[in-house]
Amino acid sequence: MRRIPASQIAQRGTSLLEMICAITIMGSVSATALPAFVDLPAEARKSVLAGLDGAVQSASVLMHVKCATQADCQLSAGRSVLNLPSGSVHMERGYPQGGNPAGIESALQLSGFTAVHVADRTIFQKDGAPQAANCAVSYTSPQTDGGLPIISVDTSGC
Repeated sequence: MRRIPASQIAQRGTSLLEMICAITIMGSVSATALPAFVDLPAEARKSVLAGLDGAVQSASVLMHVKCATQADCQLSAGRSVLNLPSGSVHMERGYPQGGNPAGIESALQLSGFTAVHVADRTIFQKDGAPQAANCAVSYTSPQTDGGLPIISVDTSGC
């Protein structure tokens, strides 16, 4: 039988040792680089705030519609109180009051947030955020008769 020199034998694959080294290197690089590209807790908090933004808008509109169906509710000017099975909601210009625990906070009844009341504004700060004051949804009562509430989201501190 004729012997084929080692230089003429075609390499058919990689050895197990080469594969283990390559996987170890790729794992080390991805474990080091991944946190720099993906901040999953911050993204989760931002998504929760987006959901809260929608909930605040929905609660505001639902309370406005409920006010429109009540004869004693001031729809576009003044203050009133809506009595619900879960409690009362204080209204201002036909929308839940901001700055009052019995206003938009009462209409929402949520957890995982700290409500801060300042003048005619309620700020829902996300619990556990690095900068809770800048990871929040803000609700401000309508500023004019017939106006709409102002709802804003700040995710800079999430």
